[in-house]
Amino acid sequence: MIEILPNWHPVVVHFTIALLLTSSALFMSGALLARRPVGSAVTHVARWNLALGVVAAVVALVTGWQAYNTVAHDEPSHANMTIHLRWALGSAALFLAAAAAAWFDRRRAAGASGILLALVLAGSGALAVTGWLGGENVYRYGLGVKSLPKSDTHVHPGSGDGHQHEHGPGPGGEPAVKTGESSAKDGGRAASPPASPPASDPSAASPGGHSHGDARDHAH
Repeated sequence: MIEILPNWHPVVVHFTIALLLTSSALFMSGALLARRPVGSAVTHVARWNLALGVVAAVVALVTGWQAYNTVAHDEPSHANMTIHLRWALGSAALFLAAAAAAWFDRRRAAGASGILLALVLAGSGALAVTGWLGGENVYRYGLGVKSLPKSDTHVHPGSGDGHQHEHGPGPGGEPAVKTGESSAKDGGRAASPPASPPASDPSAASPGGHSHGDARDHAH
């Protein structure tokens, strides 16, 4: 496995989404252009995109199931992972049915049957929800993230010593200040760091993790 990837699921899903959504758009375009010469070519490309997209969807399900059982997570993220998995299964089922409908409709030169169009439209909607939930797994719950960047270590050109943005008035109505700029009164010296926070209570319990398979912390 490549070191930067916890698994191959994030790679495969992009092909799945692109191929299946493209096939849906092409099927609808082929139906609109059925009486024109280009309609046949558009429909032919739509069928190939659907076939390749279904294959990619199967691979995405396999790698997604692997991620579901191996990526470290807690209870809230596990709940979202489960919802994401259910939507993924539903999306795959709709597009598998669409592929079957396209096979029975293969003698049609251009366009698509009403059943096929309904299936690809429903599948596209379900796939959009699946993708949204998958994005939440990473960007809201941090699943599969190896490290998080520190916000004060990146400097854009022209921003001085760091990111600069204004804050609201401080206590007592003091004027707003810009972070990243040293005060003129202290001769450009950086402000002293805040005092160390008090030691945490050793008796306080940390939130428990949630894992699958051979994880040591917790198992279903």
